[in-house]
Amino acid sequence: MERKAVRAKLWTAREQADFGQKLSACRRAVLFLDYDGTLAPIVPDRDNARPYPGVRDALERLLEIKRCRLVLVSGRRVTEIQPLLQSRLPFEAWGSHGGEHLRVTGQLEMASIPETAHEGLRIAVERALHLLNEQAIERKPNSVAAHVSGVNAELAPQYLIELEELWEPIAEEFDLELLDFHQGLEMRVPGITKSEAVSSVLSEEPQDAVVAYLGDDITDEDAFSTLRDFGETILIGSEERPTSAKWLLKKEPEGRHIINFLHSAASALNR
Repeated sequence: MERKAVRAKLWTAREQADFGQKLSACRRAVLFLDYDGTLAPIVPDRDNARPYPGVRDALERLLEIKRCRLVLVSGRRVTEIQPLLQSRLPFEAWGSHGGEHLRVTGQLEMASIPETAHEGLRIAVERALHLLNEQAIERKPNSVAAHVSGVNAELAPQYLIELEELWEPIAEEFDLELLDFHQGLEMRVPGITKSEAVSSVLSEEPQDAVVAYLGDDITDEDAFSTLRDFGETILIGSEERPTSAKWLLKKEPEGRHIINFLHSAASALNR
């Protein structure tokens, strides 16, 4: 049963310390991290969404800890993450909201989708190009996303309304679903979600693993809902909103909030 969204509690230094104690005592930890809005700021040019200064070093500290499994879970294609992150260490990532799985070994696994879905997504791109330019359309294996971050801020809401009107008949005809996200709208194949990615990872881990998931967007809500009773679900944000996450980690300038979280977790796991 889907959990009702409520206001999250504030993640404070006290909660960070309590979480650190759990990490210090555990035999296995699993940390799920969204990319855009979590490890990197949301920027108009999504191809230039570099991580906050210090994030790369903090992630590499965690990647070197054998009892920690670090997993990036993003709406992006997995092939886009490394050029932005530029990690010197291999990492695991789920891209396209769970449609792609890049293992630490470098093996890339793709979800299979019906041929009819491919046709629906193709038509969705064709219709979206009546409103937006090519740079605003993001094609993925199991979805297509339209970004309005490059549109005049006053016009962006109207663009989203018109796009939804264009896409709703396509979604209905080809059994696809529409999902709002920060400054955009996505059409995707149902059943391929960040929640499914999280469940797949945890099926390979011991039941007593200490788990946390950090994300900032509506696309993270299904994972929050799935994990809320099994780990720390943390919404990254500047203000409160209804969410299935248990905690709210307030954003700070230059990403200090996420850098502090990652370094504190690494220090606890190294004790």
